[in-house]
Amino acid sequence: MQQIRKINLTEKEREALLDRIKKTVNLETADRLRIIWFKANGYSHKEIAKLLGVSINTITRCLQRYKREGLEGICRTNYAGSNPNLTLEQRNQLKIELLTNIYNTAVQVAAWVEEQFGVSYTVSGMQKLLKRLGFTWKKNRLMPSKADPEAQRQFVHWFNKFRAELGEDDRIYFVDAFHAKHNAEAGSAWSEVGNPHRIPANSGRDRYNILGAYCTQTHESEFILTEENINQDKLIELLNRLHAKHQSGKIYLVLDNASYNHAKRVKERAEFSGIILKYQPPYSPNLNLIERLWKFTRKEFFKDKYRATFQEFKEKLNHFFNNLTAYQKELSSLLAENFELVPQNWNCSIISF
Repeated sequence: MQQIRKINLTEKEREALLDRIKKTVNLETADRLRIIWFKANGYSHKEIAKLLGVSINTITRCLQRYKREGLEGICRTNYAGSNPNLTLEQRNQLKIELLTNIYNTAVQVAAWVEEQFGVSYTVSGMQKLLKRLGFTWKKNRLMPSKADPEAQRQFVHWFNKFRAELGEDDRIYFVDAFHAKHNAEAGSAWSEVGNPHRIPANSGRDRYNILGAYCTQTHESEFILTEENINQDKLIELLNRLHAKHQSGKIYLVLDNASYNHAKRVKERAEFSGIILKYQPPYSPNLNLIERLWKFTRKEFFKDKYRATFQEFKEKLNHFFNNLTAYQKELSSLLAENFELVPQNWNCSIISF
């Protein structure tokens, strides 16, 4: 199959495509739309395959179908399965059950269905049913138990309005600290049955601390890496660096509510430097976009990677943060300015185990 090397979309078409991806419930359809978006942004077939976890042939077939039939073609599904064993009302009850309670395996779901409706499913049959109902097996996400949904929405409203009004030389940086242990983290890989890959481990007692600032507008960044504790002195040093870096325009920092972020000396230095501090609502790490960079760091730098000495660990971590431009495409997508908010009716007290 001949590969489509480039897709040209106008800015309006790009915005419409992103909006459609967000509103698409079916995960497979959403991934097909993402293939078009990534291709329009210059990603190679290999890069898209890695990001979405699909084969290059799958990407090629999707692009060929897009070329023939457009977006409506790749969103259309012609699959007509066999008659389901559950009635429409029973399937709706099952969906409510899955949205209300946590089931870790298809076996557990099948047991609930048999108990409630007297209908038996094999494991593979239940997995297929779950996919048809729009469910997928994914790792659960931790959400702050004490987060205020309304405060989070007000913050995002402020950010979107404020972001639209920024001057050309103005910058918003997301600021946070990351504490890196001198140790590898075990990832997942194909291995022989009963013989998993073994990754050497360190004691994990030594730590290398990072105070970072990341601008999602321009993907500029500033990092302080140190064996010392992150405190108000380090934050003031970061303020000084950012002030020296941007001689024109205003600088805005989005921070969490760590005590040193509220220190009197920090606020005085920020005011002296013309830097405006904006604090997230309490218990809202999901609003600090630099948290995604720390997650990316764990995957790229720590997973299955062993450094024998603490000195080697520090040198390579310094090199990683000094060369983030090597990951520009991944970070541009990962640190997009969209926020995952806690649900409006968020009430962790209803979840029990």
